[in-house]
Amino acid sequence: MPDTLPQTDLMRGVNVLHLRFRVRALTTVAFAQQGGSALRGALYAVMAHNFCSEPFERVTPDHQAHCPVCWLLAQESEANRTGRNLPRPITVQPPPPNRTFAVGDTFSFGISLISRAQDFFPFVARAVEKMGQAGVGIGRGKFKLLNIEEHSPIQDITRGLMDGRKVKSPTLHVTAGRIAEIVPRLPTHSVVIQLRSPLRLVADGKLLRAPEPVPFVQRLIERCQTLAEHYGDAEPSTRSAWRATADALTAQAAQLKLAVNDTQWIEAWSGSARIKGYTPIGGLIGRFRWDGDLSELMSWLLWGQSLHVGKDTVKGNGWYEIIRSLQ
Repeated sequence: MPDTLPQTDLMRGVNVLHLRFRVRALTTVAFAQQGGSALRGALYAVMAHNFCSEPFERVTPDHQAHCPVCWLLAQESEANRTGRNLPRPITVQPPPPNRTFAVGDTFSFGISLISRAQDFFPFVARAVEKMGQAGVGIGRGKFKLLNIEEHSPIQDITRGLMDGRKVKSPTLHVTAGRIAEIVPRLPTHSVVIQLRSPLRLVADGKLLRAPEPVPFVQRLIERCQTLAEHYGDAEPSTRSAWRATADALTAQAAQLKLAVNDTQWIEAWSGSARIKGYTPIGGLIGRFRWDGDLSELMSWLLWGQSLHVGKDTVKGNGWYEIIRSLQ
């Protein structure tokens, strides 16, 4: 039976840059239950209009490799083992659900770039400025970009990146090495997780209405693996180690107890011009606690803060934070 490998080997080369954009509302800016879908849609529209030479068309692999829009938000490959669409190297951290910001209000949202996606940081920063001019959310509310910050969820550190019109180089990336440094400081007998955006988990073809440990961990490891295979530096030979690691982590998850469940299900929808309709992206939000042995799982849960988990992650779903205080 193949041996498991630590996350420092399996996630080698994967790193995440968490960007926070602080903005001021110039008109009323309103978001529905899940603002991440609106933010992702506005980002794609602005980038496609301004930075893609072949917007809204099926394009060649060579174009996808060099176009910031297609590489970030629309990659496809016939060879991908889990479907034509490749995992997007970008996630969105929306404002709280169902929020409306009046003229003059300030608010923030996040965009995280995974590994090589960070090469397109200047395009994303410029696109956010243009998003504010074009409008976002219900009624296309407009905003002005005030500041860009980087944030490390594992270190809980924030650093400003804008100095006038200049942007500093980021330094607070989430990496396998930094996660390895943090894990020994965390409890291994209990964890509290705050779902910041809808968690949409599917197991055996059914949507789950509770944050059960086994399917959560299974979907998390699947996501880590697909992103590592596409955007990391690990050898292809690690696939058997991924399988062994997933089996071991699933076994540990099966021993956990859902001790506290203060989550609720919210309905949310994402509009699509392609299908001329709406698709459901609702899920669980709120807080829950698992009790049990988390010694091997904690490093992967830290990765999940940065990579999200479940369905519709590119639209902001599956964003969570580990609450350090368990009182």
